[in-house]
Amino acid sequence: MLLSLFALSCQEAAPEANPGKWAADGVITTNEYTGRTSYGDYEIHWNSDGQYIYIGMKARASGWVAVGFQPGPLHRETDMVLGFVRDGQVSVFDMFSIAEWGPCTADSELGGSDDVLEYGGREEGGYTVVEFKRLLGTGDEYDGELFSGVNEILWACSTLDDPRQKHTSRGHGEIGF
Repeated sequence: MLLSLFALSCQEAAPEANPGKWAADGVITTNEYTGRTSYGDYEIHWNSDGQYIYIGMKARASGWVAVGFQPGPLHRETDMVLGFVRDGQVSVFDMFSIAEWGPCTADSELGGSDDVLEYGGREEGGYTVVEFKRLLGTGDEYDGELFSGVNEILWACSTLDDPRQKHTSRGHGEIGF
Protein backbone atom coordinates (compact mmCIF):
# COMPACT_ATOMS: atom_id res chain seq x y z
CA MET A 1 0.00 0.00 0.00
CA LEU A 2 1.90 2.98 -1.30
CA LEU A 3 0.99 6.24 0.36
CA SER A 4 2.15 9.65 -0.73
CA LEU A 5 2.07 12.74 1.39
CA PHE A 6 3.06 16.16 2.30
CA ALA A 7 1.14 19.24 3.45
CA LEU A 8 0.07 20.50 6.80
CA SER A 9 -1.69 23.39 8.42
CA CYS A 10 -2.02 23.46 12.21
CA GLN A 11 -3.27 25.53 15.15
CA GLU A 12 -3.65 24.91 18.88
CA ALA A 13 -6.64 23.42 20.77
CA ALA A 14 -8.05 25.09 23.86
CA PRO A 15 -6.66 23.79 27.17
CA GLU A 16 -8.79 21.22 28.97
CA ALA A 17 -8.48 18.79 31.87
CA ASN A 18 -5.11 17.53 33.17
CA PRO A 19 -2.86 20.42 32.15
CA GLY A 20 0.75 19.26 32.09
CA LYS A 21 -0.01 15.54 31.74
CA TRP A 22 0.38 14.08 28.24
CA ALA A 23 -2.60 12.22 26.85
CA ALA A 24 -3.18 10.92 23.32
CA ASP A 25 -6.62 12.50 23.18
CA GLY A 26 -6.40 15.03 20.35
CA VAL A 27 -6.49 17.97 22.76
CA ILE A 28 -3.35 20.05 23.26
CA THR A 29 -3.46 21.38 26.82
CA THR A 30 -1.46 23.99 28.71
CA ASN A 31 1.93 22.59 29.79
CA GLU A 32 1.29 19.24 28.07
CA TYR A 33 4.32 19.93 25.87
CA THR A 34 7.57 21.77 26.61
CA GLY A 35 8.15 22.97 23.05
CA ARG A 36 5.96 24.59 20.43
CA THR A 37 6.58 26.09 17.01
CA SER A 38 4.07 27.56 14.60
CA TYR A 39 4.42 27.63 10.84
CA GLY A 40 1.37 29.67 9.88
CA ASP A 41 -1.61 27.33 10.02
CA TYR A 42 0.50 24.38 11.24
CA GLU A 43 1.72 23.98 14.81
CA ILE A 44 3.94 21.29 16.24
CA HIS A 45 4.19 20.66 19.97
CA TRP A 46 6.72 18.29 21.56
CA ASN A 47 8.09 16.92 24.76
CA SER A 48 10.59 14.19 25.65
CA ASP A 49 11.33 12.30 28.83
CA GLY A 50 14.66 10.98 27.51
CA GLN A 51 13.14 7.72 26.30
CA TYR A 52 10.06 8.80 24.33
CA ILE A 53 9.06 11.72 22.13
CA TYR A 54 5.52 13.06 22.50
CA ILE A 55 4.24 15.02 19.51
CA GLY A 56 1.11 17.10 18.96
CA MET A 57 0.36 18.33 15.43
CA LYS A 58 -2.39 20.87 14.86
CA ALA A 59 -3.36 22.32 11.50
CA ARG A 60 -6.05 24.44 10.01
CA ALA A 61 -6.94 21.58 7.68
CA SER A 62 -9.70 19.04 7.24
CA GLY A 63 -7.38 16.27 6.04
CA TRP A 64 -4.15 14.64 7.11
CA VAL A 65 -1.28 16.16 9.10
CA ALA A 66 2.30 14.87 9.09
CA VAL A 67 5.77 15.38 10.47
CA GLY A 68 9.06 14.02 9.15
CA PHE A 69 12.17 13.51 11.26
CA GLN A 70 15.81 13.92 10.16
CA PRO A 71 14.89 14.50 6.49
CA GLY A 72 17.22 13.47 3.72
CA PRO A 73 17.96 15.59 0.64
CA LEU A 74 14.75 16.43 -1.25
CA HIS A 75 12.80 14.40 1.34
CA ARG A 76 14.49 11.15 0.26
CA GLU A 77 14.81 8.58 3.06
CA THR A 78 12.76 10.59 5.54
CA ASP A 79 10.97 9.06 8.54
CA MET A 80 7.36 10.31 8.58
CA VAL A 81 4.33 10.03 10.84
CA LEU A 82 1.03 10.91 9.19
CA GLY A 83 -2.42 10.99 10.78
CA PHE A 84 -5.98 11.97 10.02
CA VAL A 85 -9.46 11.83 11.53
CA ARG A 86 -12.35 10.47 9.46
CA ASP A 87 -15.85 10.11 10.91
CA GLY A 88 -14.40 10.48 14.42
CA GLN A 89 -11.90 7.63 13.91
CA VAL A 90 -8.17 8.41 14.07
CA SER A 91 -5.66 6.72 11.77
CA VAL A 92 -1.90 7.14 12.18
CA PHE A 93 0.83 5.71 9.94
CA ASP A 94 4.56 5.26 10.59
CA MET A 95 6.00 5.87 7.10
CA PHE A 96 9.19 6.30 5.13
CA SER A 97 9.83 8.37 2.01
CA ILE A 98 11.83 6.12 -0.30
CA ALA A 99 12.44 8.60 -3.13
CA GLU A 100 12.87 12.31 -3.70
CA TRP A 101 9.57 14.07 -2.92
CA GLY A 102 7.87 10.79 -1.97
CA PRO A 103 5.82 8.77 -2.17
CA CYS A 104 5.78 7.60 1.42
CA THR A 105 5.22 3.96 2.29
CA ALA A 106 4.26 2.38 5.60
CA ASP A 107 7.39 1.11 7.38
CA SER A 108 5.73 -2.29 7.81
CA GLU A 109 5.38 -2.64 4.03
CA LEU A 110 9.14 -2.11 3.65
CA GLY A 111 10.07 -4.75 6.23
CA GLY A 112 10.20 -2.32 9.15
CA SER A 113 7.76 -1.93 12.00
CA ASP A 114 5.00 0.44 13.09
CA ASP A 115 6.66 2.20 16.03
CA VAL A 116 3.90 4.65 17.00
CA LEU A 117 3.06 3.43 20.51
CA GLU A 118 0.04 5.61 21.33
CA TYR A 119 -1.99 8.08 19.34
CA GLY A 120 -5.19 10.06 19.35
CA GLY A 121 -6.80 12.89 17.48
CA ARG A 122 -9.82 14.98 16.75
CA GLU A 123 -11.14 17.27 14.09
CA GLU A 124 -13.24 20.28 15.03
CA GLY A 125 -13.59 23.97 14.32
CA GLY A 126 -11.66 23.68 11.06
CA TYR A 127 -8.61 22.10 12.73
CA THR A 128 -7.15 18.61 12.73
CA VAL A 129 -5.14 17.60 15.81
CA VAL A 130 -3.13 14.37 15.99
CA GLU A 131 -0.98 13.39 18.97
CA PHE A 132 1.40 10.44 19.19
CA LYS A 133 4.17 8.83 21.22
CA ARG A 134 7.18 6.82 20.05
CA LEU A 135 10.67 5.91 21.23
CA LEU A 136 13.46 8.39 20.48
CA GLY A 137 15.44 5.51 18.97
CA THR A 138 13.27 2.65 17.72
CA GLY A 139 15.95 0.45 16.15
CA ASP A 140 13.86 0.38 12.95
CA GLU A 141 15.99 1.21 9.90
CA TYR A 142 13.05 3.26 8.56
CA ASP A 143 12.84 5.52 11.62
CA GLY A 144 15.14 8.47 12.15
CA GLU A 145 16.74 8.51 15.58
CA LEU A 146 15.91 11.61 17.60
CA PHE A 147 18.57 13.13 19.84
CA SER A 148 18.79 15.56 22.72
CA GLY A 149 19.40 18.90 21.04
CA VAL A 150 18.18 20.18 17.67
CA ASN A 151 16.38 17.79 15.31
CA GLU A 152 15.40 18.69 11.73
CA ILE A 153 11.76 18.20 10.72
CA LEU A 154 9.50 18.44 7.72
CA TRP A 155 5.82 19.18 8.18
CA ALA A 156 2.87 18.94 5.84
CA CYS A 157 -0.92 18.84 5.75
CA SER A 158 -3.76 18.31 3.33
CA THR A 159 -7.41 19.13 2.88
CA LEU A 160 -8.01 15.42 2.15
CA ASP A 161 -7.82 12.39 4.47
CA ASP A 162 -6.28 10.16 1.78
CA PRO A 163 -2.53 9.83 2.55
CA ARG A 164 -1.85 9.17 -1.14
CA GLN A 165 -2.95 12.70 -1.96
CA LYS A 166 -0.34 15.44 -2.14
CA HIS A 167 -0.06 18.01 0.61
CA THR A 168 -1.69 21.41 0.32
CA SER A 169 0.85 23.03 2.64
CA ARG A 170 4.36 22.04 3.72
CA GLY A 171 7.60 23.30 5.16
CA HIS A 172 10.62 22.48 7.25
CA GLY A 173 12.00 23.50 10.61
CA GLU A 174 13.45 22.06 13.77
CA ILE A 175 12.53 20.94 17.24
CA GLY A 176 14.85 20.85 20.22
CA PHE A 177 14.72 19.12 23.58
